Amino acid sequence: MREDSPSRYFSTVFARDVIAHGLLLIFISAVWIESDAYRYVALASLLPVTIIYFRSDFRSEDKPLIGYIGLLCIAWGIYVATRFLYDATVYSEAGIGSSEGIYLFPLFYTISGYALLVGIRRPFIAVVAFVLISFVAAAVSFDPMAIVEGRRAEVVLHENPIHAAVAQGMVVLCMLPFASYLLRRDDMRGILRAGLVVLSFAILFLGLANIYALESKGVWAALAAALPVQLLLIATMHSARRGVLAILGLAFVAVVVTVFVAWDGIRTVAGDTAEAMMELLSAIADGLGLLESMEHAIRDYTVPESLRERLMLWASAILIWAEAPIFGQGVTWLDKWQTRAYPAADYNLLHNGYLEIAIRYGVVGLIFYAVLFSWVIRQVWRAKREGIVDSAVFNAFFCVFLFFCVTIFSNSNIRLAIGESYLWFCGAFGFYCFYQRQRQGCVSRPTTWI
Repeated sequence: MREDSPSRYFSTVFARDVIAHGLLLIFISAVWIESDAYRYVALASLLPVTIIYFRSDFRSEDKPLIGYIGLLCIAWGIYVATRFLYDATVYSEAGIGSSEGIYLFPLFYTISGYALLVGIRRPFIAVVAFVLISFVAAAVSFDPMAIVEGRRAEVVLHENPIHAAVAQGMVVLCMLPFASYLLRRDDMRGILRAGLVVLSFAILFLGLANIYALESKGVWAALAAALPVQLLLIATMHSARRGVLAILGLAFVAVVVTVFVAWDGIRTVAGDTAEAMMELLSAIADGLGLLESMEHAIRDYTVPESLRERLMLWASAILIWAEAPIFGQGVTWLDKWQTRAYPAADYNLLHNGYLEIAIRYGVVGLIFYAVLFSWVIRQVWRAKREGIVDSAVFNAFFCVFLFFCVTIFSNSNIRLAIGESYLWFCGAFGFYCFYQRQRQGCVSRPTTWI
């Protein structure tokens, strides 16, 4: 029997939604299991989306314009590609550093935002899928015997404990906003809503336990910075419903109990490092100078070895950056790294995301990323104020971003699959909000391109 037209239409729409949501979940999958799958799915998906974008009429009100920041992203991509080719050609004897291609990714942010706009028409389904998969990943990663025995947990789905802890922190910071959103929805069946709330708290507790057991001091510090901000945002953004107040109360209890139970372990793992960092900051505040204070700490063998190695890496990177502070060393920075000031720290990962940018692209690169992501946060905030996205979306988005920014003070997460895919998604979501604001008439459209 021939299928009627409405059935074919709904089957096509359903299949398209399933594919779009599946591709999105693969794109963010590094938060669950470390791999470069996000690159392949992104590049495969963006080609047809780009064709669709350029085939549509520029005069159409439904077609979003990329704006000045979109043009800036394109200009940055052209600059990075041009400089890469120039350095690789003119200074070929110097070689090329590792992971240089990731700085081209802002070139794809605009079209990735458009892909979210046309592909993800039921965001709640994607969010629920994210929660369900996150529960499985957190449960699989849970190592209770490591907590009982006071040792570092075994890594299951990521390459090392730091990567795994960063991923768990991102997931944890999405759970409270999701629970608060559910409790403010009156159009959802009670059993489904209650089940998802319970699941979100299960992920919260599992995630906190996993983060503790993975013993990443940088992630502990980042979570300590982001989680109070998140609780404050929930308290100030939402009405004083009993459900939301219950969320705040349970979250507060969870944090207090976790810190109380884990305090001895936290002090054992991070106490010496915290004391050494306080002494370093005190020396800088007393006027000794940044590099002089770092050198003093490097020579002090009472400072924990992991911190001394990081200080060696940072000091070496700062000295190389200082040779070309405005534009950086480009992709040939690794050649100068072979004669760095502190070769005892034998890594080419700088363990600081800001220095990773600065050593390559200098102050110009730092300003570009600061302007771009400040604009991204503003777009999500404006979309929240205009009712385009829920306040829980801004809460999760901002707190995960804050968390990530703190983690890259002590790790090169921007060069990991989780960091690369996160920043890509973060930029794309900013453009998605910008495009949605255009569709709602909240942004004027003065010209064809911007």
